Amino acid sequence: MKIRTGVLLACLVSSPALAQVDQVITPPQNLVLSNYNSVPVGPYGGLEGSAFSARVDDPSAAWFNPAGLARQEAAQISGSAGVYQLTSVSPSSLPNQGGSIQQLPNYVGFTFSPRTGLTIGAALVSTNAWNQETDSELFSTVPTGQQRFAYSADSEFDQRVAAISAGYYGGGRWRFGGGFAFSLMDLRLVQSVSDRIASASGLQSVMVSSRASGSALQLRGQAGAQYDLSGWRFGGAIRTPGLNLMHSASVTIDGALDAGKSGLGSSLFDADAKMEYHLPWEFQGGAAFVGNRFEIEIDVQAFTSISGYSMISTTNPVLVYTDAGTGIAPSVTSRPFGGMNTASDGVVNVGAGGHVRLVESRKLLLHGGVGSNRSPVGAGDNVFNKMNLTTWSIGLSGTFGKFQFAAGLNRQGGRADDVMLRNLLSGDVITSAIDVHTTGLIYSLAYQF
Repeated sequence: MKIRTGVLLACLVSSPALAQVDQVITPPQNLVLSNYNSVPVGPYGGLEGSAFSARVDDPSAAWFNPAGLARQEAAQISGSAGVYQLTSVSPSSLPNQGGSIQQLPNYVGFTFSPRTGLTIGAALVSTNAWNQETDSELFSTVPTGQQRFAYSADSEFDQRVAAISAGYYGGGRWRFGGGFAFSLMDLRLVQSVSDRIASASGLQSVMVSSRASGSALQLRGQAGAQYDLSGWRFGGAIRTPGLNLMHSASVTIDGALDAGKSGLGSSLFDADAKMEYHLPWEFQGGAAFVGNRFEIEIDVQAFTSISGYSMISTTNPVLVYTDAGTGIAPSVTSRPFGGMNTASDGVVNVGAGGHVRLVESRKLLLHGGVGSNRSPVGAGDNVFNKMNLTTWSIGLSGTFGKFQFAAGLNRQGGRADDVMLRNLLSGDVITSAIDVHTTGLIYSLAYQF
């Protein structure tokens, strides 16, 4: 369920005027996960828990670790529509579940070698792809009558990357690489909430709907290295924060409170709101052992913290309409919009993966991997939700002539406990544990010239 904090605060009739205003200007919250490793990337890295920094040797190296491009001895085109992903969201305190089914275009890449020792590569990848829609209603009996609570929302958070890199190998044990990447982020939050109490003395109801969207295009630099030592391989990569090239945003809020004779309303509209989006420094390092029929690697990936800032903001005021119910004209006042604020903690993810050759005479490989996908959401964040995930994957790959194929399954899941869904008009508070699971079918096809 895309609800995280109290949406409409406390009891209406007995609340002071200021608290009633907060009830109609506070937008409902969404459930949006911003975990960095949300999508399995690459034909092989995606099947091996993203533990691929030391061994990567396909076009996905343009993003994973540019030094791995230097392992390519011939041009290669590798295409993948990526992942068919099923997401389920289960709030234990509500009768309805949410989720989505989506097809993610998460990877396509190619490499070519203009001269000996130098390999150029490019890759289009998706690093985040969150999409969910939830509709739910809950009926309950209160001392004064019957209460109906309803919530409807959908959210989408995507990050797509176009990486262009070069890898160099001049002999010896070292390979080096570097390049840049264009990162495009899109965010959409649409939600509405209503709460009604029908009793013998009258009807109380509140309704709030809101929509916010934003996008940002950023340029990032990246560099990497790999080192071979007998049967061991070591690799590391670094990626800079983004340089903002373009951004846009919009935000709207509409709310209404009917408490019998009196009432409140609110509205905010800005089709050209301010958008700000920050990315962390990224560091990844791995060590792998490569044998005749099997390979195994352990990687550590670190992301720096980001101080709190307003992601979507506007100078347009929230207009509040007040009818005291005394027969005089309603008043119209304005209040500043509090903004959609976000902050990120530094996180470290650990992954392990590898593969084994099933038949010695053929390149038929069984892949597997497991890793952590910790949430970076920091204190004071009212855009994203904190939920640590565990991910695992399994799959097969092989060759047929000059074609290479891979197919497998990725599974991620996590749980957040004691999430406050909202304070109801009756004064009751709904809290819930929320489970999130994603299942992805990974597939890819490559051609080696």
